[in-house]
Amino acid sequence: MNINKSIPFYLFVIAVFLFITGPSLFSDGMFTDGLLYATISRNLSNGLGSFWYLHFTDTLYPSFHEHPPLSFGIQSIFFIIFGDNIYVERFYSLLTYIITGIIIILIWNKISNNKFKSIAWLPLFFWITIPLVSWGCANNMLENTMMIFVSLSVLFIINSLEHNRFLYLILSGIMLFLGFLTKGFVALFPLSLLFWIWIINKKISFKRFLIDTFILVIAMLVPLLLIYLFDYEGIKSLVLYFNRQVVGSLKNIQTVDNRFYILWRLFSELIPALIILFVSFVFIKKKKLDFRKMKKFSKWIITFLALGLSGVIPIMISMKQSGFYILATFPFFSIALALIIAPFVSLFVSKIKFYQKAFRIFKTISYLLFLISILICLFQINRVGRDKDKIHDIYTIINKVPHNTIISVKPEMWADWSIDGYFARYANISLDPNKKIRHRYFLIKKINENNISSVYRKIMLNTKIYDLYIIDKKITNDKN
Repeated sequence: MNINKSIPFYLFVIAVFLFITGPSLFSDGMFTDGLLYATISRNLSNGLGSFWYLHFTDTLYPSFHEHPPLSFGIQSIFFIIFGDNIYVERFYSLLTYIITGIIIILIWNKISNNKFKSIAWLPLFFWITIPLVSWGCANNMLENTMMIFVSLSVLFIINSLEHNRFLYLILSGIMLFLGFLTKGFVALFPLSLLFWIWIINKKISFKRFLIDTFILVIAMLVPLLLIYLFDYEGIKSLVLYFNRQVVGSLKNIQTVDNRFYILWRLFSELIPALIILFVSFVFIKKKKLDFRKMKKFSKWIITFLALGLSGVIPIMISMKQSGFYILATFPFFSIALALIIAPFVSLFVSKIKFYQKAFRIFKTISYLLFLISILICLFQINRVGRDKDKIHDIYTIINKVPHNTIISVKPEMWADWSIDGYFARYANISLDPNKKIRHRYFLIKKINENNISSVYRKIMLNTKIYDLYIIDKKITNDKN
């Protein structure tokens, strides 16, 4: 099938993805972590902090080492180019998914020897059915950037099996280093791919597996060695990250009840894709199609399932787990699931030329859905998605309080990172819970307004959750 007949399928996949993602992606409001990452990146673009010593607020993570800095550095370039706007991080996040989607297509064409090039949209369709995929795109996660480097690493390893072996292995190792510099050790699971290719695909010998793995590891470690030798600030920053985030998560932090949570989360995220697979099997059986056609790609199916699990199972070491930790594994699960039904989908699509009327109807629907999805995204601009009342109040307050200000708050409010994030993102305002320091402004929840010092007077604002107070100079002077 020519490329023109593939376009409607790609447009259909894109439309479905935008339908799911658009309302959250382009409206105001964001998950706390993504909000924090956008703020740090914006700060870096404005000269607040440095690449190795990132900055969140003056009172919360003034020197941020909870993650390696590469994703922040890349995103800061977008802020430098496009300015300070909340849609910068949203378009950056969407761009990471576009790039990852292209890499998925390249991997698909490579392992299928272009036999299924006409249905390269199929793994993308499985990919977008995973709920966390659309959620991650809408919330500016670090895994979005890491996903690019991880996927490129896998693509380069596969390319090394056929030509330019050492060049592609070196490139793959560099991608793993960049993945590590984005999110840390969770980016290194593609190191297992050569093992799975040797043990499952039988495409390489044991000797080549050892040599290629050695080259891959060396290529990954050389940039780190250069940082150690020539960039003291860089290695110091990475050591701080290791001690705070890696060691800390193993010893002190628990976010789940048991270590098997991440496996259950993986299964639950794949449920929509598995339902599609089940329905496909029912159709295949009803049409009495030959199941043996799947066996031709069974080795690659198992290889990619094993690769995906290699990025999930190590997370069980820590009791600090969350679903978005495994975002970068979903492209490979999607490829594996798509390969299972690829022969039958390819057969079905190839018959379209005999049903021109049906294809024209599908083409019209695809273009129409794509147009509607674009309009839905555009309608979200200047709308608030999550945290409506909170964002309403914060916008109201920052119109009264000068930017780059520190506002006093109670400790329980400071612990709500979304408040810190919105104030920092919109106006570079920091919140300070230190009771010994009395800043000019004091922010408090309306339900606690009886517990405020008499030196402050209330500023009358149209807020819903919070009240803003300012030091009354008359009262202060009288007390002095």
